[in-house]
Amino acid sequence: MNDTAADSKVRGALARYRVLAIVTGTFLLLVTAGVILKYVAGVENPTIDSVTSWIAIVHGWIFIVYLVTCVHVWILKKWGLGRLVTMALGGIVPFLSFVVERRIAREVAAEPTP
Repeated sequence: MNDTAADSKVRGALARYRVLAIVTGTFLLLVTAGVILKYVAGVENPTIDSVTSWIAIVHGWIFIVYLVTCVHVWILKKWGLGRLVTMALGGIVPFLSFVVERRIAREVAAEPTP
């Protein structure tokens, strides 16, 4: 594979990763907000509980796709295992997906193109 095709693959994988990092992080924040409302603020509302449950289920499925995109970028960039773990944690630690996504996007953009 030539360098242009490899660069194109990385750009495509990075774009998919960035979108899924934002979507996954957003759903995680919504689930976190529902949990805070219920257990910290003491709001007992069956509608909020139901909506939070559905958002959590959707987040779980999106998280699986997010993990696949993390692995794809990780393989293409030939990074160490720690980077993959950090990327994966972005889907389960609130706000982390946004931070990691920005750092990875900046790092890949700063790399010289062949």
